[in-house]
Amino acid sequence: MLVGSGNLTFSGWGGNLEVIEHLHPSFAADAFEDAAAFFEALASSADVATSAGGASSAIAEDLRKAANRGIRGGRFRLLHSLDAPIAEQIALYADDLGGATRIIIASPYFDLDGKGLTRLAAETGCENIQLHAHPAGSVWGGATTDWPYDSLQEWNAVGVQHLGGDERRLHGKAIEVVCKRGRLLLSGSANATEAGLFGLNVEANVLRVQRDAKSYWQTSSSAPPAYLPVEDEEADIVEPDGVGVLSAKLDGDIIVGSVLTHVSAGTTEAHLRSPRWADKLGEVCVDEKGQFRIKVTGVELESVQTGRLILRLNQGPKVWEGFLSVTIALELIRRTGAMATQLVAMLAGNDTPADVVAILAWFNEDPTRLPNVPANDQSGELAEGATRSETFVTIGDLSSASETAHTSRAVQDAGQTHAWHRAMDLLRAAFAQNRGPWPSGDATDDDNEEEDTSERSKQISQDNRNKDKSLKFFGELLGKMLDPAAKGRNAPVALSLAHFLTDRIRPEPTEVQSWVWRILSQIVAVEGLEADMILATALLYHSLSQHDSGDIAARRFLIKRGLDPENLTVDPSCISAFVDVLNPEVDLVAELSKASAARTMGEQLSAYIAAATASGPESGFDSLKTSRYWPKLRSAIEDPDEFAKFTVVEGPTDFCPRKHIRLPAVARSELRTEGVTRCDCCARIILNKDC
Repeated sequence: MLVGSGNLTFSGWGGNLEVIEHLHPSFAADAFEDAAAFFEALASSADVATSAGGASSAIAEDLRKAANRGIRGGRFRLLHSLDAPIAEQIALYADDLGGATRIIIASPYFDLDGKGLTRLAAETGCENIQLHAHPAGSVWGGATTDWPYDSLQEWNAVGVQHLGGDERRLHGKAIEVVCKRGRLLLSGSANATEAGLFGLNVEANVLRVQRDAKSYWQTSSSAPPAYLPVEDEEADIVEPDGVGVLSAKLDGDIIVGSVLTHVSAGTTEAHLRSPRWADKLGEVCVDEKGQFRIKVTGVELESVQTGRLILRLNQGPKVWEGFLSVTIALELIRRTGAMATQLVAMLAGNDTPADVVAILAWFNEDPTRLPNVPANDQSGELAEGATRSETFVTIGDLSSASETAHTSRAVQDAGQTHAWHRAMDLLRAAFAQNRGPWPSGDATDDDNEEEDTSERSKQISQDNRNKDKSLKFFGELLGKMLDPAAKGRNAPVALSLAHFLTDRIRPEPTEVQSWVWRILSQIVAVEGLEADMILATALLYHSLSQHDSGDIAARRFLIKRGLDPENLTVDPSCISAFVDVLNPEVDLVAELSKASAARTMGEQLSAYIAAATASGPESGFDSLKTSRYWPKLRSAIEDPDEFAKFTVVEGPTDFCPRKHIRLPAVARSELRTEGVTRCDCCARIILNKDC
């Protein structure tokens, strides 16, 4: 059983600093019994309106069965506010341990006037209350604040050692109550507000009862966070006496939900807000059962980046609110388990060297997990005409007794598959983002003179080891991604992943150039999410040519993939890391212009053949004039009989087209790169139009 502060959002699963309790009935049967009572109360309480009463009762039954198999020692309890306010229960347990002598609270939100803290002090009889001031700040809370700024009492600000080194914003809730005969540790959903500790919120917290404890939280003196008032677009709205509850889920570009309290069928006005913006969605129809659907755009990506989305419906004086659960976040968690934390960090832009090395190792273990690789059947191929999001149910599967069940399962599987592929598409987009190098850790911070340099040094060393591992794993993964059997389908993602690592780690130029060359050689088409990146990388790579033919090679790359360089534009910013590492002085716009003006050897040979057959002008093949075979080529223009002795092929060949004798290595190379060579066995000139 997991009990904690994290919402079912991207930030809640990995972007924020959360506190999660992991309990098992083998040592915490009491907490499982308490949880069973909590879910029973959810299903039956007159104070709670829910659409999941049946499910709550079933969960309660399972929890009670688990509790009956475990050990009860009274050391772990689950406190919930459906029995009594959380603060009152804390006070009772503190009294049992001789009374509270010190309370330390880590919470992202407080009442502005500190009322919840004042009442907690009175309830427990403890005036020594200290508040953790998180260095990275707290998650934005809208109407709530991260410190009791207007409290008449001055609260002691401290830094809790366990939390101080984390760079994520605080959303976790934890309280240590030091007592005369032990201590209590509380963590879960309740904030240090009057609503969380004494109010009508439904809260759940795990309580650890540690009798005769000798170790306590280590703290250092700190300063309260600076008061930064947030300009809330809804600050001037006068809240109604009561805000109703709604349940809603974001599934792609559709919000599906239902109003749980005081249902009124009709038209409502919908608003959606995140920590960064608030938006009016327009009018929404709510049916007589309280259900509704809303079409939105781009919200899924916002949920990745901020993790906190709140939906509000207004109908005259009536208001309903609720968090959005995000389908792709739930599907990531369901399918990837522990790896979801690293994947969510990548999606949210909070990735660390440890996250990336774990993701690369995960991909390396099974390359079909990569965002663009279809889920294959047992034969290794998709059924003809099928797509990844389709689910097939045959007539033989559907009997009269089970048709509904099969169809329902098929719809559920299709929805989960669709959500999974949307999550992978967002992950693919994350690879293409420019985030800059990870901090090297070399710079010193004058504001942190007392920082533990030993721990800092250890972290820097660990980060460097993870960077080296990432390069190693990517080298192995690249070989699998570029397997000829894949026919180039992995190359675009390989390119964006290579750029991501270049951006974050800045490897040696020779290593990056090797990646780029291997990947570009397998690019089949310049299209999709990575199209701009492919174009820019091709121009950059060929700008590195030590010969004067780089512009010709770039043009050939584009033409071979069906593009006209004269109708293209390039965005250098999409591969800024490649540019910084490989050729900081390059002008990709100028390189595209050169490629537009250049002519490939294939184009020049076509122009030459037209001139030799009197069907075109004697121009457009300047590079051929530098060839050692130019005397022969020039005489063939003047003498049709001489040109008739030439052999024209549509692609490179290793053998003489007439006698089928293997050509020398030099001749084979010339035919591939220059488009012209001489066959020793028959003394004929061979022209390769596809060059």
